[in-house]
Amino acid sequence: ATLARVDVGSTLTARVAQVLVREGASVRAGDVLVRLEADEVQAALAQAQAAEVQAQARLKGLQSTARVQAQAALAQAQATVKAARADVARTQQLVSQGFVSAARLDDAQRALGVAQAQHDGAAAQVQALAESGTELQQAQAQLAAARAAVQVAQARLGQTVLRAPGDGRVLLRSVEPGQIVQPGRVLFALALA
Repeated sequence: ATLARVDVGSTLTARVAQVLVREGASVRAGDVLVRLEADEVQAALAQAQAAEVQAQARLKGLQSTARVQAQAALAQAQATVKAARADVARTQQLVSQGFVSAARLDDAQRALGVAQAQHDGAAAQVQALAESGTELQQAQAQLAAARAAVQVAQARLGQTVLRAPGDGRVLLRSVEPGQIVQPGRVLFALALA
C-alpha cells in the first residue's frame, strides 16, 4: 500500500534500447529508468539544425551582399533610364529636323520603356531587401521556423530517456529491451516516497 503511486510511460513510439531498473528497486528523482532508441530523433535534430544554419546564412546574405547588389542594380538602372531619356530627347530633335525617321524615335521610346521597367524592378528589389521589406521578413520567418524545429527535435530527443518523476520504489516493470513502446502504455508503476 502506498499513498502516492505514479505510472510512467513513453510519449513516443520507439524501440527500447535499455531498461535500467528492476521491480523493487529504489529510485531517486531524475534517475533514468529506460532509454529508447534515438537514432531517428538524432537525425531529425541534425536536419533541423542544418536548416537553421541555412536560414541564418540566407538572412545574413540578404542583409549584406544582396542589399549591396540590389542597390548597385538600382544605380545602374537609374543611369540607363537617364541615358535612354537623353536619347529620346536627341532623337526627337533629329526627327523634327528631318535627319532621322520616326521609327528611330519609336525605338528610343521603347528602349526608355524597357529601362524604366528595369529601374522599377530594381527599386522593388531594394525595397524588398529593406529592414521592413518582404524578402527580409520572409527570411526572418524561415529562421524562426527553423529554430522552432530545432526546439521540437531537442524535446523529442529528451523524450527518448524516461526518468523517475520522484524518489520512490519500482512496484511494476512491464518493459524489456527490444520491445516497441507506444504512448499511453504503462511501463513502470512507482510508489513515491
